[in-house]
Amino acid sequence: MAANEADAFLLEAVQKGDQQAWRDLIERYQGRLTSFARRMLAHRGDAEDLVQETFLGFLRSLPNFDHSRPLETYLFAILRHKLHDQFRKVQKGQRQSLDQLELEDTPEAWLDTETPSGHLVGKEKLAAQRAALVDCLRQWVDQCRTQQRFQDLIVVEMLMVLGLRNKEVAADLGLRETAVAGVKFRVLEQWRKLTGSAPGAPEWREADLARDSSVARIWREEGISCLKRSTMGRFLLGVLDQDWNTYIDFHVNMAGCDRCRANLDDLRSEDELDTKWRTRLRERCFTSSVGFLSRSPQ
Repeated sequence: MAANEADAFLLEAVQKGDQQAWRDLIERYQGRLTSFARRMLAHRGDAEDLVQETFLGFLRSLPNFDHSRPLETYLFAILRHKLHDQFRKVQKGQRQSLDQLELEDTPEAWLDTETPSGHLVGKEKLAAQRAALVDCLRQWVDQCRTQQRFQDLIVVEMLMVLGLRNKEVAADLGLRETAVAGVKFRVLEQWRKLTGSAPGAPEWREADLARDSSVARIWREEGISCLKRSTMGRFLLGVLDQDWNTYIDFHVNMAGCDRCRANLDDLRSEDELDTKWRTRLRERCFTSSVGFLSRSPQ
C-alpha cells in the first residue's frame, strides 16, 4: 500500500473512533517527529513532550483537516508551531533556532473584504488557489525526478531554499550564469503549462524563484521537494543510482531539509533504538489523546 493510501486508510478509521488505528498512526510518525524535535531541543524529554502535544493538537484539529494535504506535512506544521511556542518561552539567548522555523501565516491581511461572509469566501478562494499551486509544484517535482532532471531541481532549491543568486549558483555548480538563467526560464515555462488557465494562476515571473517570494515560502512550508520515506530507505540501502544519491545528498545536507533529515535519522535508528522506548512513547501519546478521539465526528 502506498504511503498516502495507508495514511488515508488510517485517517478514515481514526475519524470513526478506531483506537488501534490511532495507535498505528502514532507509531507511524512518532519516530520522525521526535528526530525533528531533538534537532531543535537539547533534551529528549522536551522533544517527547512536544511530540505528544503534536498528536493531541492533531486530534483537536481533525474535524478541519484538509485531506488533500499530506498528513506528514500537516503533522510537521503542528510540531513547528509547538517548537515556536517553546522557543518563545525560553531565554533570549536560546531563541536563535527560531530562524529555522518558518510558520505559515493566516493570509487575512491579503483579503479585501469587509463582511464576515466575504471574509470567509476570501479565505476559501485563497485556500483553493494555494492548493492548485501546491499541486502544480508537486507535479513538476515528480516530472523532474521521473525524467532525472535533477540539475533543474537543485538549481530551484538553491534559489528558493538557500536564497542564492544566479552568480553563486553558477559558481557552486560549475556552470555559466547564462546556463542558470536558462534553467530558470525553462522552469517558469513548465510551471506556466502546468497551471494553464486555472483560476488565480500566477503570472510566473523570475521573482517567484527568489527566496523571499510567496511561492518559495509555500515551497518550503509544504515540503514540495521532500522525499518519500521509501526513497530514503533505498538511499540508505545504497541501491539508488549516482544521480539520485547526489540529489538526495544535496537536498538533505546542503539545502538542509530538516524534515527529510529527521526521516533519515529515524530510519537509521529503527534497528538501533530500544523498542521499549518506541512503545513507551506511543502509549504515552495515545493515553494523553485517546479522550479526544472519542469526540471526533463519525
